[in-house]
Parts: sequence; structure tokens; C-alpha cells
Amino acid sequence: MLGVKVSQRDGYIMLDQQHYTKSLLELYGMSDSQPISTPLVPNSHLMPATAEEVSEFNSLGISYRSTVGSINYLSSATHPDLSFAVSCLSQFLDRPGIKHWQGFLHVLQYLNGSQDLGLNYGGKDHCGMSAYSDSDWSNYQATRQSITGYLSCFNQCLVVWKTRKQPTVSLSTAKAEYKSLCDLTLELLWLTQWCQESGILQSLKRIPVYEDNQGCINTANG
Repeated sequence: MLGVKVSQRDGYIMLDQQHYTKSLLELYGMSDSQPISTPLVPNSHLMPATAEEVSEFNSLGISYRSTVGSINYLSSATHPDLSFAVSCLSQFLDRPGIKHWQGFLHVLQYLNGSQDLGLNYGGKDHCGMSAYSDSDWSNYQATRQSITGYLSCFNQCLVVWKTRKQPTVSLSTAKAEYKSLCDLTLELLWLTQWCQESGILQSLKRIPVYEDNQGCINTANG
């Protein structure tokens, strides 16, 4: 993948985008920014911008789509820790305001302290797949939609991850969790078919899926 460094050491393969991240920090003048520990401000909720906030951002002459796209590339390749932040910032591509721009800068501050992180593969005796699904409930305050989150591991190494706003409003936590679980199931169907066709896992029959909502579990089990 373009811009991804592949390193091999001690039986592991590591994927990282440290060079790309450094270039991104330099582009936006954030190389000397104070590193922070989270991609978004804890317990914060980004809302649609007011007319004044839109005007203030437009005066900067910055392409918001390009800024979000630059970190989406990191999120989809080697930084699953950015997945939720990118999902939140992407909600405002059509009408960004100054606070959404500040949210992007917050992500860059986080990257300034985590640019050497990446994905490690290999070094495990266990060979198999596992998956995890979760959802909040009506956390997107503008429309009360919920946020889906899931991931899947092969050989205890992360291979699939996703965070996105659900397209419809859920009337219960169980419904929101079940939507997330359905999305994960579709992803796993594709992933297992690809693995089998590639000869990676010829005898895979079951994948343990972990979910913490009992109502969702009962519905899934029939």
C-alpha cells in the first residue's frame, strides 16, 4: 500500500505510516504541538456548525474534505485508533465549522505523540479468527443515531475494523447492538470466503463473536 512502511523483525511484520504522519504534521504546522492521549476530547459531542462557525472556518481557506481525507487514509491502513474520530469528523463534510477544524487539529496533536505506532502481525501460535461488536445508543445528539463499531482478528492480529453512524434511529440499546452485529456478520462472510479461496483457512467453520448486550445475544441466537 502506498505510504505504508513494512518492517520485519523477530518473527513479526510491522506496518506503519510514520513518514506520512510526519509529513502531515509538517503540512499543518503541528510538528511542535503538545502531544495528547486521545484522538478526540473525552466526553465531547460534535454538533452541526452555526452560520457564524461556518463563516469563521471558510475565512481560513482550507479544504475540510482534504483534511479529513488525510487522516482517513491513516485510519483505514494502520491506525484503527483513529476510526471513531474520523467517523465523527466525517459527519460534517458538507458544512464544516471552526469547531470541526479544531477537532481535526486535536487528532493531529494525538498523532504527534503516536506517530510511531502501527500494526504487528505474526509471532502467535494460535491460528484462527475472532470478532468483536459493539454500539452506543443514540449518541449522535443531532439526530439520535447510534454509532456502530466492530473489529476482527486473525491469529490474534487485527485485520478488520470499522466505525460508522447507523443509517436509522434505534429505539433500544439491543436494536443498536444488533445492527452493529449484522454489519460485522456481513463483513465476516466476505472475509471467510476470501480466506478460503486464498487457501489461508480451508477448514474454518466457526468464528467466535463477542458481544456484551444480552438482548442482542438472545435475538441473534434465536
